[in-house]
Amino acid sequence: MVTQTSGRTVGPKLLAASSLLIASLPGLALAEDDWQQCQRADVKALKVFTVGEAALYRQDCNVDDLLSPPLKLAFRYFREVPGDAFAKAAMHFLEKNLDEARFNRLQPELAEFNRYYQDVDDGDRYTMTYEEGGLTLRLNDQTLTQQAGDDFARAYLSIWFGPSPYSAAMKESLLGQR
Repeated sequence: MVTQTSGRTVGPKLLAASSLLIASLPGLALAEDDWQQCQRADVKALKVFTVGEAALYRQDCNVDDLLSPPLKLAFRYFREVPGDAFAKAAMHFLEKNLDEARFNRLQPELAEFNRYYQDVDDGDRYTMTYEEGGLTLRLNDQTLTQQAGDDFARAYLSIWFGPSPYSAAMKESLLGQR
């Protein structure tokens, strides 16, 4: 493949190298949708083993409520994690953070959302994007599922930001409280 640009012929190796350079520059990877990383935190299993990192992104980090939409919560993993572990942990923390009536009302949608989790390996990245009207789950930038409803999105985010979160230290770090 050869591409014409500004009257010059560019070969595939130069195009690939240019793409890698641009993608590696800080801030340019998110420039297309203007997401800023507000905070980051380690993700620990059993409160001891670091299995990844989490980051909270917003279009503007200087807001009163970091959890108001739109926001993106991203998790990058450093090791293998089975997909069913995500689903089981999600339901456990949802049940801990939601009152019984709300949990029971949302349970079908929660179970449906959780069935899209897949096994991850070192370098894989899950993102959850909360925009007005719902929550989108992606793995390595591929959309897996979307669930409508602000109540659903806020309920689901309680896994990390509710009164009994997955990790209090991670919650505090992501909210800039540490």
